[in-house]
Amino acid sequence: MQIPPDDRYAHREVPQFFVYVRIPVARHAADPLHLREERIDQALQAEGLGTVVGWGDSLGERHADGKRAATFMRVDISVSDLPRALALLHALLPALEAPPGTEIHYHADGHHLCDAIHDQGWLLAQAVPAVRSGSHPTI
Repeated sequence: MQIPPDDRYAHREVPQFFVYVRIPVARHAADPLHLREERIDQALQAEGLGTVVGWGDSLGERHADGKRAATFMRVDISVSDLPRALALLHALLPALEAPPGTEIHYHADGHHLCDAIHDQGWLLAQAVPAVRSGSHPTI
């Protein structure tokens, strides 16, 4: 007797999209316990959209003393549904007091795009210039 395969254990490939969020660092808005990353992860997982895969500081220009201070907190995210995940982040980031200058970077149709919070709200799907030789990549 032939036993049919058990579909419960079948591996299904779900497309994954890499997204990262850059939140400007401000002294008065420090998040030493990384609560923003935790809240972003919880919201994505609750909707079945993805997960935070890492975070860290992005350093700014070198000062005269040779030191470099953090200018952005970067949150790396893997999502399965890019449009829904972007909509969630557009609603969530202002609620987490992400300041103007906060950016969401992603790729769509082969283009590196960025959504950014401005004083008037979100500026969506802005093309990110290609990296020029000698400059540092944003990804």
